[in-house]
Amino acid sequence: MKRLQLLSLWAAVALAHSGCTHDSHSTESGESPLDGTASTTCLSDSSQPQYGVVEQETLLGQISGDSTNGHGQCNNGTCDETAHSHGWTHSKPCYKSTKDAQETYCVFTDNAFAQGRGTSFVTTASRAAHLATYPAFTDPETIKDTNQDLVRTIPAVYDMQEFPGKGMGLVAKKDIKRGDLIMANTVSLMIDYRVFEDLPEDEWMELQAFAVDYLPERHRSALLNLSTHDGGELTHIQKVNKITTTNAFDIDPRADDKEQDNGFFVVFPEIARMNHDCRANADYYFDHNTLTQYIHAIRPIKEGEEITLSYINPRMKHEARKRKLQRIWGFQCVCHLCTRKPARIAASDSRIQQIKELSDDLQNQEADSRANPQMAELFISLHEQEELWGMMYEAYAYAAQEYNGVADAWTAIKYAQLAVEWGITAVGPNDSIVMDMKRLAEDPWTHWSWMARTKKRDGWGKKKATEADD
Repeated sequence: MKRLQLLSLWAAVALAHSGCTHDSHSTESGESPLDGTASTTCLSDSSQPQYGVVEQETLLGQISGDSTNGHGQCNNGTCDETAHSHGWTHSKPCYKSTKDAQETYCVFTDNAFAQGRGTSFVTTASRAAHLATYPAFTDPETIKDTNQDLVRTIPAVYDMQEFPGKGMGLVAKKDIKRGDLIMANTVSLMIDYRVFEDLPEDEWMELQAFAVDYLPERHRSALLNLSTHDGGELTHIQKVNKITTTNAFDIDPRADDKEQDNGFFVVFPEIARMNHDCRANADYYFDHNTLTQYIHAIRPIKEGEEITLSYINPRMKHEARKRKLQRIWGFQCVCHLCTRKPARIAASDSRIQQIKELSDDLQNQEADSRANPQMAELFISLHEQEELWGMMYEAYAYAAQEYNGVADAWTAIKYAQLAVEWGITAVGPNDSIVMDMKRLAEDPWTHWSWMARTKKRDGWGKKKATEADD
């Protein structure tokens, strides 16, 4: 399930060069939909180390000499050849892990991917081979015309323009309805998180730069034109790193990926153009099968209105949001939520606190939980008051469970259907909560939540267990 928060696990290691440490908590499928928040602590800029210099010309010179015969070459060892049957355009350079002698990390680029848009991975050969089995590679029709920046087959609903104090952003060309698709892009750069832990900084930064420079020129230029949020002089490798650091998303592995504890650090240059708002009007989800990030409107968007995403967990209080945005992205948020008068900011913080407290109760499936349908109704109302449109599906799912837990099947079905409707565009049709709500809506009487609250509170099953013991 979601959240695809920007820079969560990545900050733990990839931001270490800037003196930052990062703590992140992510929920797993089947657990509560409420995500944990992450915190980052950074040292001053003066503590940042100086990188070794590998200039762009040097990299491009090496790239021009990289054969496309499908055989990787390692800089410090022999590459695993299991991935090369795919026919990658590039499959080097490679570096051996300093922690596991059996692991080697390489750059794998396919410039024919997605109708010539191209994509680059930095991972092991075996994991690259696994990714190459996804429909995005094996059935190109699944991603045909996904990237409308290449060949537009449907009218764009947005324009790109400069926003004072923000830089480039997207603005709606027409009214956009809730649920409408705004943009979709296949992955540009996908880096295995283990790289940041298993390789020295200079090595993973070099692999990262190669992965970008291997992309087709138009695609590469789009990525390199993103903001670094840094006005200082940078080498090419430093620039690539700054761009990826401040414009990346993180995603969890697909369920059949053997490396379940190690996600991916992912960049989409077009989507990265969307600016932040603490109460965004659009939301995103990643589809593993198509390796595509989808952006949908989560509320109606008026013509001329900026289209925004939330870079952080929107269930954070005002000061926590301000600190995180300043610390990681280097800006003070001026969205309508952050610029309210103090009394309204305090009221918002109070609602956020209550949402967190109610979530604890609603997640608690034990007999002593205070949760009931009325609490779930309040949970929905608080989300509406806070304009947490991207999380409405979770609130509806809680309500469906609570009504089903007290045997009110028809109201449970109503809220399950709402959870599905809102969840499809916020987290995707294959999200665990969405799938669970589909099952509840189809047959509440056989769903796991049917009369769950009543049975536990009335002690159903305890008598039988006692009799069996006798």
